[in-house]
Amino acid sequence: MASNSPELHTWRLAIYGLPAVPLAFLFVPLTALLPAFYAQELGVDLRVVGVFLLVSRLFDIFIDPILGRWSDNTQSRFGRRRPWMVIGTPILMLGAWLVFMPPDGAAGAHLLIATSVIYLGASILGLAYSAWGAEIVESYHGRSKVAGFREAANVLGIVIASAVPAITALSGHGVDRFTMSVMGWSVIIMTPLAVLASLLWVPEPRQQRQPVTPWLTTLRTVLANRPFVLLCIAYFVMNIGASVTNSTLIFFISHYLGQPEVIGPVLLGSFGAVLLGVPFWVWMSRRIGKHRAAGYSLLIAICLSVLVATQLQPGDGWLFVALMAVLGAISAAYLTLPLGIVGDIIDYDTLRTGESRGGLYFGVWSFFQNVSPALAIGVTLPVLHAFGFDASGENSPQALQALKYIYCLAPAPLFLVGALMLLRFPLDARRHGIIRRRLESRRKTIADPIDAPRPPPAPSANPEPAS
Repeated sequence: MASNSPELHTWRLAIYGLPAVPLAFLFVPLTALLPAFYAQELGVDLRVVGVFLLVSRLFDIFIDPILGRWSDNTQSRFGRRRPWMVIGTPILMLGAWLVFMPPDGAAGAHLLIATSVIYLGASILGLAYSAWGAEIVESYHGRSKVAGFREAANVLGIVIASAVPAITALSGHGVDRFTMSVMGWSVIIMTPLAVLASLLWVPEPRQQRQPVTPWLTTLRTVLANRPFVLLCIAYFVMNIGASVTNSTLIFFISHYLGQPEVIGPVLLGSFGAVLLGVPFWVWMSRRIGKHRAAGYSLLIAICLSVLVATQLQPGDGWLFVALMAVLGAISAAYLTLPLGIVGDIIDYDTLRTGESRGGLYFGVWSFFQNVSPALAIGVTLPVLHAFGFDASGENSPQALQALKYIYCLAPAPLFLVGALMLLRFPLDARRHGIIRRRLESRRKTIADPIDAPRPPPAPSANPEPAS
């Protein structure tokens, strides 16, 4: 069980956010640029790209819960999260070199190996980093603050990544080898510097040694945690929609709008606006709760996107830039707050089981977060091909219309289902306060079992409502 961790100074929270910069930087090239790069620049068949990206992601996501459990059970003088961050860093750097700087003649097999390596490194680093963030601050609103700093770092990483194609476009480069090599070297340089800074200046709370529970028993208790299952399903559904959007974005801009020169401004404007929206949604979450803020932000974004994006015509690239900037600011809560919610759920699990299992929870969370993009990309790209879309050649009006409606409308019902599930999420600030008080009472009893009062019977007065 985690020891009581004090609220950290703002400057330490800012340093804690630094590893999120290179991790978020990967989001743009891996989800938006990589399919177009391998299909258009290297000539790999679009169906092959989709299938191999799916296979490499599936390999990675099935080991995420195992990595999280190993992290929970690690005992070292450096803590249980930091060693895994150190292990993951060079693997991620190697993967960046393989993915973004492929040799001449690289085909689908290289894409499969390269993406498997980079996903593995990102999982090892990212899982330990996320679990660490849930432990350095324990209060409900304190976690909103941590989420705000981490999301600001996330957006900074995405903005930097979005700026790369915008800058290289000034020299006449599109999604080509030069642009992607800049992406690769950026990851290779930023990752070790950011991880080193966080390890040096952010403390890791001490953890009591805990028994190793059998794997199946542990997994059953995780799946019996109803708030966690609800949150995973909501984001699983929403991430399918987001991945349909991300995997078709570059094609929509380049082929339907016919303005590849606005790719950089679209990425920069949309994710830069997220940074502007973060303070408002963190403030709003303190008043209506993290889950409601995320749900309402997504509902507003859905309505605006469906009403406006479907009216765009070829040549409306700069109008699309403005739309994406507005959507970025509106959807900031959906992107910002879920990891703070997972931290609250982990406290509920600790109350129920007496164990601190943040690594396992973030491993299962990562599984659901990553399997949906893998499935979406593995299906969306072949479907586009089936409608006659050719990423490297001319397309018929019918193929371009199919591209438009897949991009604009296919994600909407998935986002709607996820948003409605978030609005019904049962764990709010009041219930989390009950959980924290019971955990503190239990800690005092363990620290001074003679003088301290006995804690209330834990889950008999269950703080979890029926969902």
